[in-house]
Amino acid sequence: MAYRWSLEGPAFEFPTPFGTENRFLTLRAYALVGFALLVLLIVGFVGGNDAERAVVVLETLPEPASVLPHVLCALLLAALGAFDLMQAAGQRVLLLIPGQPASLSFEVAREATGAAPGAPALQGLLDSGAVSLGELSGPYEAWLRALGADLPAAPKTLHAYLRQRLAHGVLAGGLLLLLALSVVVAIATQRPAALALVGLPPLLLCGAVLVRQMLMPAERSTQGPLALALALTGALVASAMLAWFAPGLPRADAYPRLGLPIAAAVLLVSVLLFDLLGVLAARTQIQAPWLAATPAEEVTLGFDADPEQLLRDIDLELHRQWTEGIPNRRYAWQPPQLTRSGEVGEFTATVLEESQPLVPQAGNKFAPAAEQGPGQRRPLVLLDVLGLAWTLAGGLLLVWAAYTHMRDSTTFWVTSTVGLVCLLVGGYALRVAHVLWSRVEVGSTLTWLDFKGNYFRQPAAATDSPGRTRSTTHVRVDDMRLRARVATARSVFYAAAPHHIGSRVLLELTAQRSAASAWVGLVSDFARKAAPAEGALPTAVLAARAKVRQAAVAEPEVPAPARRPPRFCSACGTPVLQGARFCQQCGNTLAAD
Repeated sequence: MAYRWSLEGPAFEFPTPFGTENRFLTLRAYALVGFALLVLLIVGFVGGNDAERAVVVLETLPEPASVLPHVLCALLLAALGAFDLMQAAGQRVLLLIPGQPASLSFEVAREATGAAPGAPALQGLLDSGAVSLGELSGPYEAWLRALGADLPAAPKTLHAYLRQRLAHGVLAGGLLLLLALSVVVAIATQRPAALALVGLPPLLLCGAVLVRQMLMPAERSTQGPLALALALTGALVASAMLAWFAPGLPRADAYPRLGLPIAAAVLLVSVLLFDLLGVLAARTQIQAPWLAATPAEEVTLGFDADPEQLLRDIDLELHRQWTEGIPNRRYAWQPPQLTRSGEVGEFTATVLEESQPLVPQAGNKFAPAAEQGPGQRRPLVLLDVLGLAWTLAGGLLLVWAAYTHMRDSTTFWVTSTVGLVCLLVGGYALRVAHVLWSRVEVGSTLTWLDFKGNYFRQPAAATDSPGRTRSTTHVRVDDMRLRARVATARSVFYAAAPHHIGSRVLLELTAQRSAASAWVGLVSDFARKAAPAEGALPTAVLAARAKVRQAAVAEPEVPAPARRPPRFCSACGTPVLQGARFCQQCGNTLAAD
């Protein structure tokens, strides 16, 4: 593997998680190309004599026993095979651009200060280990809740994937019921032409959805119940109109040869099966996070240096610790804010960063032994096996259709339509498993440094001896407490899904006490190097510091005045002001406070 960070083009080369899928894609591609060659051989050598074979004229419709439909089918098979080979070649490595995978929260720009909206949640997670699973929202919320109590802790891209599977299953189930109802009505009314065409609207609608799923990005907005209801209503209206006008359509006697109801039934049942397997496969990838609290390493320091300079030294050290030279994800950078007036004050500072998430190397406790666990791989392998099986069945049906049609032009086209449907749903099965194959676990390091201390101001220059002036620092830190927390984080994301906030979630946190102790030692070294020796300080500076400290100790803390209880009029009950002698509502004389 290689990690190259750049602002241009693909930057990170990860080990591909698509190794198993690429093998099935390659087998499917070779099978499709082989079927295409068989179809071309059949149309070239099977059939009657050349003199008896129909001549293909492009300006007219194909005549019976024409080779044109089978040649086009062979070209389609070859194109699909080439597409699968290109997809497998492009998935030999996993390339991610800078910023991928997504951060755990919004980030703070390196030239800016402040805290990201999700920084307090990360700090609470490191401090107490408590995790909020969040809330599920959007369509099919009730069904998603039934899939597992830990689903809210899964990446949002998995939520979108499950919504798609549920939406496609609902659409296929509704169209299957519509098809069955249409077939029953057509048989009851004895309308053969209507029976031949009622399968066309469900076939076209479901086929269009599958083609869009295979060509468009995997995760997009899911059709809600209202959109599905409108689609089913439109399919019902289209089926009714076709059934009504079917006898009057041109060449109505040829429609039964296509076998559209059988092809539609095969398509809808296959989609239901593959979407159900997709939901079951996704359930195996839902994991409950194990996030333990990260104890802090503490130290109290006192030094004569500007705390802002200390933060700059920490920033340089963080830069030196970048993983593979890739900038950290910065969630909080709050330098100390010192007031302009006053000799004594308090300051706080916070640093929260995460190293670039990378695939752990071999030997690391977070490094997976294989692409995914056995329980997670079996449903995905089953989807790929079924997709390959459907593809082989579709190719064999197309080859058989070419063979029988070239020998007898009066044969039905049922095998051709069912073969094309099997090819479509075979590719859909591989697409259903594609997103789940892209599950990648990565490791990163979370660093949280929290500072809180007191400071006092002193003259910018102090006289050490007559005729000699020595410059000193404006601000001196009296006592500063540092709390350092460092944890190794294991997180998960789906590479084939969009990368946005929420697409990567934490699975495990492990405290790194040694790394936190190292930060305590580094900050102590920075403070010691920045502070001059006690004997080197000018006498005037030491006197000013002692004076400020004595004033801070001698100044008593004034307690806040106790809050008086509210007053009410004894006659009418109206609230009255503190110290009032008369009620502003009824004029009643009030008792003294």
